Amino acid sequence: MFSSYVKGILQTLLLLTVALRVTAQEVPAPAQPVGEPVAPAPSGPEAPPAKELQPKTVSESRQFVVHGSDFVMRSAIASLAEEIRGALLETVGKEDDWEHSIAIQLHGNQGDKAPARTMRTKFFKVPGGFRLQLDIHLAKGKPSGLDGALLELLLLEWGLRGQDDLPIDTALGIPHWLTEGLLESFRWRRGDRDRTLYAALFNKSQLFPVKNILEVEDLEGMDTMTNTAFCVSSGALVMALLNQEGGKQSLAATLGEIATFEGDEMSLLMKHFPGMNLGKESFSKWWALQLAKLSEVPFTQVLTIRETEEQLKTLLLVRFKGPAGNEIEVGTDQFRDLLALPLELRRAAIQPVGERSGLFLYRAFPAHRPIFTEYLTILAELAYDKDQSVEERLEGLAMRRSDLLALGLRTRDYLDWVLITKSNELSGDFESFIELKENLQAKPSKHRGHVSEYLDSMQRVFED
Repeated sequence: MFSSYVKGILQTLLLLTVALRVTAQEVPAPAQPVGEPVAPAPSGPEAPPAKELQPKTVSESRQFVVHGSDFVMRSAIASLAEEIRGALLETVGKEDDWEHSIAIQLHGNQGDKAPARTMRTKFFKVPGGFRLQLDIHLAKGKPSGLDGALLELLLLEWGLRGQDDLPIDTALGIPHWLTEGLLESFRWRRGDRDRTLYAALFNKSQLFPVKNILEVEDLEGMDTMTNTAFCVSSGALVMALLNQEGGKQSLAATLGEIATFEGDEMSLLMKHFPGMNLGKESFSKWWALQLAKLSEVPFTQVLTIRETEEQLKTLLLVRFKGPAGNEIEVGTDQFRDLLALPLELRRAAIQPVGERSGLFLYRAFPAHRPIFTEYLTILAELAYDKDQSVEERLEGLAMRRSDLLALGLRTRDYLDWVLITKSNELSGDFESFIELKENLQAKPSKHRGHVSEYLDSMQRVFED
């Protein structure tokens, strides 16, 4: 009898435990929405009926709860969300804390008919705080812009901390420049961004002024080139703010206000970043200096074959004044002609070449370093009236440089070919690819279109 009594108690405890576990997985029904949604969503995935119990995955920090789809997809989304969260915390130097959880609801499967909008953000006021949610339709796999949507929710959550008494009709939102700028700064820190893009846009004056960055309200109407320039400019602004004294703390304070801020964003930045309180002319100079720093190639970065060749042409020029006072330039193919100059004038003309070439050896493409050293050796010999097969040596160096340049171009073409033939729809042999490329260069198509216009604009940016 006693054993039956104990058995009954154990069964009751087991049922109670199961009931508690099921209850813990249910998400409370959202209350009345707060303000306007961050992104308008006239159509898109609807949340499943509340009565259906869906599997869920909780992220490592427990801030993200991913519902729907399968375990692999939920885990992948949770991992990405945590990665972005970690990058944000590292950027602003804040501790690992949060107030409001973020729900991510996955709908559909890859290959399904895609809705007009595959992602939408929404948030609700619930007892004890807010519920932020991102609905994702998986018709096309990982949606474009998912990183930005996750970061936007994290920034909203940051701005809603301690705002439990926020009026229901308060408009919330995160400006595009902040989201895109932070994402760009994450890429920069990971080493995913090349300074070449910054340098090309900076040299062509394609980067946005700060005032224009803050005024952008819509990215969908931008063409690809303008969008790239905006993202790079926003990244430059965020990184310039972080580089100021106390930049991390100032940015954290800005994040605490900007989600509900309705005034002039420039005044908000000047409030938290005193270094921006400059006159119009001084501010323009400050911004130009920030852009120049980002586009500056670091000393440790090795030049490409083509970049090395371009610098060699300038570094190895020997200049001197002619009888009429005009400046005469002598290139590598004419070095032997320097023997016709008086010895003192010849030495005075050769000396600057060595002086301005010291650091170049560290940055030159490795295969060019012995070539450059040989040129300097020849110049040193000419400065002491030595002429040991100079003509033949110069011809040999020119051939080696030509071979290197051809090798570099062929390597680039090979990489392009590999990239193209990785596609499921295109294939072919490398020689045919080169033949087609040469034919296209010889007979350019008269066809015009959006893609052609974009490629032309990119060529204008990167051409010398």
